[in-house]
Formats: sequence, structure tokens, C-alpha cells
Amino acid sequence: MEGLVLQNLTTGYGDRAVIKNLNLEVASNTTLILMGLSGSGKTTLLKTILGIIEPMGGSILLAGRNITFVATENRNIGYVPQNYGLFPHLAVGDNIAYGLRMRGMAWEEQRIIVRRMLEFVELVGYENKGVMELSGGQQQRVALARALAVKPDLFLLDEPLSNIDQATKYDVAHDMKRLFASLNIPIILVTHQYEDAQFFGARVAIMLDGVVEQIGSYNELILSAKTPFIKKLLTPFTQE
Repeated sequence: MEGLVLQNLTTGYGDRAVIKNLNLEVASNTTLILMGLSGSGKTTLLKTILGIIEPMGGSILLAGRNITFVATENRNIGYVPQNYGLFPHLAVGDNIAYGLRMRGMAWEEQRIIVRRMLEFVELVGYENKGVMELSGGQQQRVALARALAVKPDLFLLDEPLSNIDQATKYDVAHDMKRLFASLNIPIILVTHQYEDAQFFGARVAIMLDGVVEQIGSYNELILSAKTPFIKKLLTPFTQE
């Protein structure tokens, strides 16, 4: 299939396997919410897909090609880390253009794409501002723009809403949902917050101890959770 396919993927650190024989598919134009407690293997999986961690076994297929042992910079993956990963000494436009510059793109073409991305994330006029002058929500938009400027085959986000206040989170989450709907690539969003799964989750995968325990929509998982743990993970603590 087009999109992302993980086949019998085993990965971890040194000789310790955190994830064993994982099979998972994320089709193009699909958002998968990867949810679980800290230490469940979510970030390890993202790092393996990115090529930061080399798998012990299995394969990673993306857009019809095997990228299991392809260098990170050649995988064509957009990534937004939890802390956004912006360069504080660079202006907004230069942050967005970073991946384009690393690919050797001509300066004029970089500027065209940067302006297009600023329109896309509704930050027109911010190109020359320092990123440290921006609010948390605006920094998040810059990180999204930088990740998408390279036209990736896959978009990965690690806890993208965890570092912003509740009022800002409302606006950013709605902007992200609009943005996701316009992309025709697979998207994986890692979170431990049930609200994120409920809001974005056409498809939610629950991970526990390196194993995907159950996959379904948020409502499906609430109604037919395989274990009490899964239901508890997806239920507000104020609700009995």
C-alpha cells in the first residue's frame, strides 16, 4: 500500500528490545493517534521510523520504498519534536527554510516556499521576526511550517500540544486539524492526553510495553476497550 507500512518491526536500545514484531499500517490521508503512558515505546517507535534508531529486525516501507536502513536525511519525513526544535538564533523564515537549504535548493525558490508556508500557517509578515519573540502557539506553527516545507512523504509529531496553555491549545489544535485535512500523506501524532485522541482520533492506537494493544476510533475504543487500562486511559479522570 502507499503510505507507511511497518512489518515485524523490532527495535530498542543496545540489546534491549523495546518493541517486538510490530505490524502497523498508516494509509495516505490518514491521521493515527499513537497513545500510551510514558515509557510505552511511542517515542522509540518515532525515532526508529526517522532513522535515529536502527531496528533490530523487520522493515519500514514508506511511499512504496524500503527505508529501513536509509539515512535520516534521505527519508523525506517531516518531524515536529515535543520542544519544536526551532533554532533560536534564526528568524522565522530561516527556520522554515532550513530543510530546503540543507537540500541545496536555490535561494529564490526557498523564499517562494517560505512565503507559501507562512500563508499556510497564517503567519504572513512574520518572516523576519526572531522565533523567541513569538508565543508558544506561533512557535508551534513555525515548527509545522518547517516540517511541511520539504513536502514530506510522512508527518510525525511528538506531543505537539503539551507545551502550550489551554487557551492557546484550543486554537492550535483546530488549526492543526484543518492542516491535517489538507495533506495527502500519513500522519502519526504521539500523545498521552485523551483529549488529543478524542479531538483528532479518526484512528487511535493504544501502545503498552512496546505492543499496540488495540486500534480503532476514539468512540470505538471507549465502547469496546479490550482491557480496563485502555478504557481508563481514554476516560476523563472526573468521569466514573
